Amino acid sequence: MSKDLNTEQIILEAAEAEFLEQGYGNAKTVAIAKRAGVSHSMLHYYFRTKENLFQMIFQKKIQFMSHIFMEMQMPDIPFFEIIRRIVELQFDFVSQNPKLPRFVANEIISNEKNRELLYEVLHPKFAPIYDNLDRMVADEIAKGTIRMIQTRDLVLNIIALNVFTFLALPVLSQTIAESKLLADMLNKRKESNVQFILNSLRK
Repeated sequence: MSKDLNTEQIILEAAEAEFLEQGYGNAKTVAIAKRAGVSHSMLHYYFRTKENLFQMIFQKKIQFMSHIFMEMQMPDIPFFEIIRRIVELQFDFVSQNPKLPRFVANEIISNEKNRELLYEVLHPKFAPIYDNLDRMVADEIAKGTIRMIQTRDLVLNIIALNVFTFLALPVLSQTIAESKLLADMLNKRKESNVQFILNSLRK
C-alpha cells in the first residue's frame, strides 16, 4: 500500500470514529486530524471538507450493505430462505457497526441535508434490490404461501427489530457483564428476529 493510500485510510478510520462518537454536527476536523495523527492541513489536502469525509464513509457503509443484500437476487433460493438471510445479514451488519443506528437516528433522520445526502447515495443501490423483493413478495402472495403484506412494511419490520436490539445495547451491556453471555444473547435474539419475521409472513 502506498503512503498516500495508507494516510487516506487512517484519516477515514479516524473520521468514522469521530462521527459515530460525537455526531455529525459536533465532529471537528481538528479532532479527526488529531485522532489520525496528521496535521489539519494534511486532512484538508486529502478530503477538503468534513462533508466530503462524511460522504465517503457512508458510501463505504452503503456499498457494504448493498453487496450483502445482493444475495437476495439469487433466483434458486426459496423465498423464506431469502428472508432469513436478509434478516441475519442485516442483523450482522448492525452488530458489526453498533454505533451506526443511533448515529443515523440522531443525525440523519433529523437533518434534512444529511438525509438528502444519504438518499442520493442509497437510492440508486437499493431501488433495484427493493423492486426485486417487491416482485418476489407479490409472487408469493399470488401463490398463497404468505399473507397479504406491503413490501415496505416487511422491510420496516426487519429494520425495526434488528436496529432496536442495538439501540438498547448500552443498557443490556450493563446488565450482562460477561461478553460471552452477551454474544449468546445476541445470537438468540437474531434467531428470534428471524422467526418473528417468518411467522409474520405465514398465513
